Amino acid sequence: MADYELQTIAPAEARPLRRALLHQLLPTAAVDYQSDHDPESLHIGAFKDGALVGVASVHPQAMPNSPEPAAWRIRDIAVERGHRGRGVGAWLLERCLEHASTRSGSVIWCTTRVAAYGFFERMGFSRAGPPIEDPDEGPQYTVYAEVPPLERSWRLA
Repeated sequence: MADYELQTIAPAEARPLRRALLHQLLPTAAVDYQSDHDPESLHIGAFKDGALVGVASVHPQAMPNSPEPAAWRIRDIAVERGHRGRGVGAWLLERCLEHASTRSGSVIWCTTRVAAYGFFERMGFSRAGPPIEDPDEGPQYTVYAEVPPLERSWRLA
């Protein structure tokens, strides 16, 4: 990962990449989530040679059908195609887990396309039921994992 750098970014910096890679059919305003403005949220960018090539966001939000009060939701982990398979997505996900852990989160969850489930499974996530049919983006799973106690492993700029 020496070729990449993680930095905290503003929500507005994450939106173009999250729309281009994950939500092409949605209007731009649709990727300006209310949760982007939550003071507890974190938006992370992965940079390669100064260019933003990956993003992830995380914020506190109850998981559907779960009584867990200390839940955190990951929104839109996205890595440009030419940078996939190099650990960038895993690094972004680890940073989301770390952020939730330092704020006493106990479970972290997200919805993911069925085709991307394998990534989350490799990272220790489980499915929370059958696929959900999203009318805009097709079938998706809700996935979750326990938030382990983590130590800060890197410093964000």
